[in-house]
Amino acid sequence: MRATDPAAVVRGSLRDATSLLLAVWGIGRRTKNPSEEGRKTEAFASKLRSTVNAAVSMKADERKDLLVSATQEVYFHVAGGGRLPEIPFLPHTEAHGETNLFDSKLVERPDDAALLASAYETLGLASGGAEPQLMKQEATDAYLDMQSNRDRLMMMKSVYEGLAATTRLEGVDFPQGDYGMFLRVKAALSGPIANVKNQLRQVRNVLDETGGHEGGQLDLPAAMQVVASNQMRSDVFTRLENVHKDEAWAILIDASKSISSFSHEVKGIATCLSEVANDLISQPDQWAMYSFNNTFEIMKDFDEDYGITAKARLGALTQRNMTLLPDAMRVAHGVMASKAVDVRIMVLVSDGYPTGYQEIEKKLVETIKDISRSGTMLIGVGVNSPKIEEFFTVHCVMDSPYQMMKTFVKAYLELSSMF
Repeated sequence: MRATDPAAVVRGSLRDATSLLLAVWGIGRRTKNPSEEGRKTEAFASKLRSTVNAAVSMKADERKDLLVSATQEVYFHVAGGGRLPEIPFLPHTEAHGETNLFDSKLVERPDDAALLASAYETLGLASGGAEPQLMKQEATDAYLDMQSNRDRLMMMKSVYEGLAATTRLEGVDFPQGDYGMFLRVKAALSGPIANVKNQLRQVRNVLDETGGHEGGQLDLPAAMQVVASNQMRSDVFTRLENVHKDEAWAILIDASKSISSFSHEVKGIATCLSEVANDLISQPDQWAMYSFNNTFEIMKDFDEDYGITAKARLGALTQRNMTLLPDAMRVAHGVMASKAVDVRIMVLVSDGYPTGYQEIEKKLVETIKDISRSGTMLIGVGVNSPKIEEFFTVHCVMDSPYQMMKTFVKAYLELSSMF
């Protein structure tokens, strides 16, 4: 409703850019009899949406070529009308200076005010003196919710900042969200995600003998001890039962520049791991996910649900700066150490090349030894790089998320034999 009608924009590049932006996101005000120009713009927008959706499932080089080609088409589509006096953009997205694409107030236009009055009438609400009070209360509630959520995040962040203060990490942050990208990646990898879930369920449901039962297979040594001591007990039988230990997972994703050539594969692997962890670990407070480069980024904290916010952070995963791998591992381990579970597992996804300061590889070896001695178990997932094998006893290497069933499940099976 706030969007400017492109027909009201002076003909030229700004009108073309405005029409295309609104058409791509389906925001434009549709008419029963669109003009020839409108039909061409809608057709071009539909082509762009198809191109972006197709690029999600491609390899990095193919995706880059396709998107560059699409970008050039957009440029020539807009450039024909001359230089842009301003760059239109949607609210709450990356800004490019001033734009008049959206009104600052919604109900000042007569037609929109009439629509609001109609909505009140349809819903049976009074639109007189109670209206300002109703709007004020709603705004107050929204603000208090936002403030409460911000305070909670700041408190959560302060815990990580205390741990990061003893490392060379420059800070702690929450990534910006892109829920649409998460949904596209998840849809493209639905098959591998389901396969890994099924395989790991079988691995985790292991039959083992448990004693102290009043029926089942007789435990002869226990029975002899009861008879010899003249005890009145009948719990001298064993049974085969599914034995499952509580696990806590901390998943660390490399978001440094060195792995940027495989950014799409990293995002796919991270998406698979998050979906698998959410399915296999019974409580949301028993797994967390982080990314790191110069900074430590919280994608999902142990105390957060795996909801839209966490998924959106995962969808916005980007690679930049250096690889402070041992420092990030120490922060994640510091948070994880407080979890009262049978087994703690840290999963690291990286190319295995730490960078940022001298002797960082030596520091990584020391960190891995310290974490292992604490009882936390480690799995290294190498992305198109066998370098990870030099540091992690339990490891796997893969080029894409489609190899997770073959490689990660095998690594997890190897690790599970140790607990």
